Amino acid sequence: ERAVEDLMCGKCSGAALGMKQTHCKTHGDAYIEFKCRYCCEVASFFCFGHTHFCDSCHKKWVQGAFRKPATLVQTCKCGFKHAANGTTQASEACYGCSLCRIKVKENAPL
Repeated sequence: ERAVEDLMCGKCSGAALGMKQTHCKTHGDAYIEFKCRYCCEVASFFCFGHTHFCDSCHKKWVQGAFRKPATLVQTCKCGFKHAANGTTQASEACYGCSLCRIKVKENAPL
């Protein structure tokens, strides 16, 4: 179980990384999402004050991938424009507001 003091919202995790655009004009800060540093999945963990992980990469990290972080790096398959997947802070990227992204997808032609 995680301690409450270890939990951080998207806005605060972005601020910890020095990112300025972690606010949605329509929905505020509550739905801001980041990509996993190592792949293109939406991050569900923010660890060490500087690394966003998706569930899969976080599990691999805990199971020993921390010894060779480069083994987690995957080729981009999402088609979104974002920082290249990698092992450094330069690989951190904000996907923006999840509600706005869903709205755009729902309105896209089939």
